[in-house]
Amino acid sequence: MDSEILLHLSYLLLVAASLVRAIMPLRILAIASGITAVVYDFGINQFSMVGWEAAFALVNIVQVGILMYERRMAQLTDEEAELRSRMFDQLNVVDFHRLIRTGTWVSTQAGEVLTRQGERVARIVLITDGATKVDVDGQIVAYCNQGDFIGEMAFVSGNAATATVTTIAPTRYLMWTFTDLKSLISKYPDIRTALQSVFNQNLIEKLSRDSSDVPAIEQ
Repeated sequence: MDSEILLHLSYLLLVAASLVRAIMPLRILAIASGITAVVYDFGINQFSMVGWEAAFALVNIVQVGILMYERRMAQLTDEEAELRSRMFDQLNVVDFHRLIRTGTWVSTQAGEVLTRQGERVARIVLITDGATKVDVDGQIVAYCNQGDFIGEMAFVSGNAATATVTTIAPTRYLMWTFTDLKSLISKYPDIRTALQSVFNQNLIEKLSRDSSDVPAIEQ
């Protein structure tokens, strides 16, 4: 009877692991399931299964160790932590750290052209401080500032830039090349989902914004 309880407990833990989305609890439940199965196999003298169950538990123990190491190494600066809180709170610290480290922080002065109308775009820019003007055929149609993406539509569509975007004040931004970002999101679906979400949210904000409003930084 006791051995049957262990068997049912092992399966129950495995089912619970399959229902958990967070990776750390999933691994811990899988380890508990594997260890319980090992004890069960010993109890009924099924030694041929002990090795497999032990290997299952060991693989998950190693994975937990890797996760703990990644979390320890995923140290964010105050600037990065503030950005995560404001725009990427759906990402865990490790995935956000991967996203940040794939990009490059840039500080620039007024007058830098970030995209040029009709030309190929090779990078996405996320403005964290400062402002830019957006002009089409020489006419200013909008302004972008903190929290706005530049080049995200070209990233999604593959088309050339539909406008020229130029900084109008000292500006700081986080930049990703298309190549690096595509490689990253192909490996980490949660990062892809988070980016799609913030792209959509930023697009809604841009469309609802009065295009005649000049950022206070230029007034």
